[in-house]
Amino acid sequence: MSSKQKWRFNIRNLETRMRIGCDPKEHEPQRILVNVVMEGEYSAAPQSLEQCINYDLVYRLVTQEWPALPHTILLETRIRELLEYIFRADERISYAKVSLDKPDIFPEIESIGIEAEWTRADYLRYRK
Repeated sequence: MSSKQKWRFNIRNLETRMRIGCDPKEHEPQRILVNVVMEGEYSAAPQSLEQCINYDLVYRLVTQEWPALPHTILLETRIRELLEYIFRADERISYAKVSLDKPDIFPEIESIGIEAEWTRADYLRYRK
């Protein structure tokens, strides 16, 4: 039996397009940058993908499913949905941080966005 290791995954500036925001022009798809940090524990010497946390699940959700979603006003809505999805996807995940940024909303700003972080305990409290 191999020893366990804490692993951290970083998804940086994953670009997608979605309808999000309170301004009428935001009912059209706009560029959103998604950043995710996930931590989990599993074998220090995994031998297969099945023994690892698969970050591809997050990639597919953000790039394939989010662009098809209806308009929502709040970035918080999508962050909460992604955090829930991450913790449901793999019980080995103990921590996740998600940020969403709008790089094109104001010409004077590089980007504006928000972030949230949950532990598995936070997720379980939220579900109750």
